[in-house]
Amino acid sequence: MNVALLFGGRSPEHEVSIVTAHQVNAALSETHDVIPIYITKDGAWLTGDKLNELNTFTEGTLPHATDFDTVSIEFDTTAKFTVLPKRSGLFSKKRELSIDVVFPAIHGVNGEDGSLQGLLELMNIPYVGAGVVGSGIGMDKIMMKAVLNENGLPIVPYIPFTKNDWDSANTEILKVIEDTISYPMYVKPAISGSSIGVSQVIDQDELQDSIELACRYCRRVIVEQAIVNGYEINCSVMGTHQPTASVCEQPISSTDFLSFDDKYIHENSDSESNADGTSESNVASGMAGAQREIPAPISDELTLHIQKLATETFHVLDCAGIARIDFLVDSEEQVYVNEINTIPGSFSFYLWEPIGISFPELVSQLVSLAVETHQEKSRLIYSYTTNLLSQAGASFGKLKGNGNSKPEETT
Repeated sequence: MNVALLFGGRSPEHEVSIVTAHQVNAALSETHDVIPIYITKDGAWLTGDKLNELNTFTEGTLPHATDFDTVSIEFDTTAKFTVLPKRSGLFSKKRELSIDVVFPAIHGVNGEDGSLQGLLELMNIPYVGAGVVGSGIGMDKIMMKAVLNENGLPIVPYIPFTKNDWDSANTEILKVIEDTISYPMYVKPAISGSSIGVSQVIDQDELQDSIELACRYCRRVIVEQAIVNGYEINCSVMGTHQPTASVCEQPISSTDFLSFDDKYIHENSDSESNADGTSESNVASGMAGAQREIPAPISDELTLHIQKLATETFHVLDCAGIARIDFLVDSEEQVYVNEINTIPGSFSFYLWEPIGISFPELVSQLVSLAVETHQEKSRLIYSYTTNLLSQAGASFGKLKGNGNSKPEETT
């Protein structure tokens, strides 16, 4: 099948998406025809064979619209992807891209938050991963916690508010937070990923500064209770109606929480360094190269409990394809659902390899699941025929007649 691999995007996680996409491309191209579609930070959609090469992105500046064919979406008799050659001449014309499945590899806003999924739903084309609802709720930490809490899944205490609330009543908000949650706390943008804009705070001064930082990334903010002497455990889930859980991992952090650098930037003396100080092998490995213990050094009982919570979270949030659910575990082994990633870094392939599923097999399964999910949606009824319009026509006729009548004279 022809698979359109969408990556980049107008997101703080733009560079992470590039790494994930090239990992997927290498694995997917063994069994499918991959069509790269790169979305620039300015929102231009580009395609071309050179976008399949990682060095196109690591050497110098990021690709520019003037150097590649541009992709657009047209809604004619049916929605379709079209390509306009970069050098338009008298005889140049757009051509249609033949695409069977779309494989989104965009992390964060404008890709993982339901917006891209909504576009693909309107196009009526199969796509990998969660739908509009699962993507939107999974990306929004405030909505996610509300849904999880309603369904009886364990979460830490939290306080949500908006930037407007903070700007107009910060003193009152600080009081509510400190009356409800004890230090240390975490401050997070409600919609963000890869720990961008996330801070751990131990006093009111740090709390105020961290809220200001979070407001720069999102207009809604969440403050959560930190787990003292706890640790993180992650588990991936794949499927649709009867999802299965992967092995568990324990991420290793160099600080009090798993930072962006812990996830993606790793020192390696055997690798050549780029201009920004990161190594080439680390850039290519992405989340797969982060410090972690697989399987997690926890009991079989705790592993089964976390796997059960992971599949329940996946189901409650109406997810599909693959996701990674991150948990917090306290010193008494009480487990809390922290967040879900509906397009996880590297698609969490490293959590499936220990049970015999290679990365090429994983991405092929995700494409198959996308087709199956689309076929299931296609069997639904999307129209309903009634005589409403004929009745409406008669009703509007009466209204029009009443409108033309002269008002009665009064004395």
